[in-house]
Amino acid sequence: MAVAWSPQDLARLLTDAQNGPHYSLRAALALADGQPPPRIAGLVARLTGSKRALWTGIAHVTGTAGPPDDAGLTRLAEWEGQAVRALTPEQLALRLNGRAVGELLLEHVREILWTAGQIAAQADRVRMA
Repeated sequence: MAVAWSPQDLARLLTDAQNGPHYSLRAALALADGQPPPRIAGLVARLTGSKRALWTGIAHVTGTAGPPDDAGLTRLAEWEGQAVRALTPEQLALRLNGRAVGELLLEHVREILWTAGQIAAQADRVRMA
């Protein structure tokens, strides 16, 4: 049986995955001082595009506002935290590409953490080079 996540639960998970003091996207990016190497820049660009595509789809099925067009990763992450808090439990249950919005958001948290791990691994390689 799947656990139903509230908008506040998902917002907390997203915020922690993106901005937590340890094992977060922000912590991983802090490891890469200065101009990010191409692999890290690629990971950031991929995650930014993934966020934008996910939230454009969510906006379409929920009737809410889409992500800001000019937002980069940091601003998009801030917007995302506010946007998920504004969703209702009913909206989290709506289907996007055959899956519940809440399920997609939980999967997105996993993607953020995976990306943070990849960035941290790449940043560690740069420091050791």
